[in-house]
Amino acid sequence: IGSIHTIDDKNDFYYSDFRQTDPYYVLDRYFERLLLLAQWNKFDVLGHITYPMRYIARDGRTDVTLERYDEIVDEILRLIVQGGKGIEINTSGLRQDLGETMPAIKYLKRYKELGGEIITIGSDAHRAEHLGSGIADGMELAKEAGFAYFSFYKHREPRMLTIY
Repeated sequence: IGSIHTIDDKNDFYYSDFRQTDPYYVLDRYFERLLLLAQWNKFDVLGHITYPMRYIARDGRTDVTLERYDEIVDEILRLIVQGGKGIEINTSGLRQDLGETMPAIKYLKRYKELGGEIITIGSDAHRAEHLGSGIADGMELAKEAGFAYFSFYKHREPRMLTIY
């Protein structure tokens, strides 16, 4: 899984205080780095796209939206599709203040429109009680976005399973 957890050689976004930090400064650099990661293309799945939003929401910043990043996200998704890579539906945001998956349905649908086929669904469990949390919701979201299959990897090869 390819993912970005930090910018400017700082700590993980988890340690940021978005009541004191400009979220758009962070998001600008985050998406620039995510684009570089997509261009690098040496991973199987791009993980939890929109990750900083988890902590921006945690800090009560309901005023922050991602529309200004639609163009760069589109470019990232195009590269992912062209490179034969997948994206993760990360369900941890469903049990946190964010209240949605990372990425949200909008970007899942766009990935599908661009020809994306490989999706994985992960709960991002850092505790045993969160293991598998939201997976059924992630599958429903995948279906809503137009996917008939989800994937897991074996020896770095995607294995497709039908979503029922």
